[in-house]
Amino acid sequence: MDYIISGKTGKNMNVLFIYSLQDIQSLWKPLRTPEQIQFGVSYISAILKKHGHRTKLAVLSSPYGEKNYPVIDKVVADFKPRLVCFTAVSSEYEFIRNIADYLKCRYPDIFTLIGGVHVTLNIGEVQKDNFDAFCVGEGEYPVLELVNKLEENQEPSRIDNLFIKHGTTIERNKIRPFLGNLDELPFPDRKIWQEWTEEDLGARHSVLLGRGCPFNCTYCCNHALRKIACGNYVRLRSHEKIIEEISDITKKYPKQNEIYLEVETFSANRKWAIELCAKLTELNKILTHSLFYGVNIRVIPKTDFSDLFEACKRSNFRFINEPVEKPYFYRTYKMLKI
Repeated sequence: MDYIISGKTGKNMNVLFIYSLQDIQSLWKPLRTPEQIQFGVSYISAILKKHGHRTKLAVLSSPYGEKNYPVIDKVVADFKPRLVCFTAVSSEYEFIRNIADYLKCRYPDIFTLIGGVHVTLNIGEVQKDNFDAFCVGEGEYPVLELVNKLEENQEPSRIDNLFIKHGTTIERNKIRPFLGNLDELPFPDRKIWQEWTEEDLGARHSVLLGRGCPFNCTYCCNHALRKIACGNYVRLRSHEKIIEEISDITKKYPKQNEIYLEVETFSANRKWAIELCAKLTELNKILTHSLFYGVNIRVIPKTDFSDLFEACKRSNFRFINEPVEKPYFYRTYKMLKI
């Protein structure tokens, strides 16, 4: 018998996130390490929890196809979400669209929303698919506004960044500016990923340093994303918030010994990066055991990075990834060899 969602809502609404990937461990433990968490989902979940709502995650495995249906059925039956939020990169979009079709057929009263880079850059094509709303651009506050309206039994409308279906018509709302102060966001929700992760949670975590990239690499979509909204596209978090988050991770996961610093390129603001390295050095002095770090840097021809590399080495960086534009691959510099 199909599970039917009640039309009534109450305070502290249940919101389910659905994420998928191809490189998997198993159907019920698809993630290998905590480093694989998706930051978009994690930040939106954190801000919903901050405002009193309940969230849950289902990580699906696209190679398993319809075998994912029992996973969905179990999560929906146990959690009873009023809203399901999807995200998908281009390679996962067809699979996620099929999952949404299944969900809408089996649980028609659940409101569905999809966002992410693929949706943002292909909104003209995807808006015909079987979702109730589409998020263009950053999703933290649009999703919070949507949840608040659903919680109050209001028909969602006039929410910037959202394209919302009303019968056969689509309400296309304006795009709000890029979020100016990343420090105002709560730390990403890591807890919702735990049940889907195979390795011990002492394994390497990632910490987001900022959003956006100033470069126009041919293999990347940043140049297109930069155009979707006004405001500064390249934004970096404060050193204080980054150190606070790393300290929080070490308290929650005492076995933690390495942090990957997630950013488009660590060299976008060299002064800021070198100052962060100094803060990381100071942090290691007060921890019970020193942390290792890794980061991504776009190397620019005829540019001397020796000061940044030396700062990284002093701060216990174990490696640096270098994306090379033609052809696209990552080279890794081991810090002991720099």
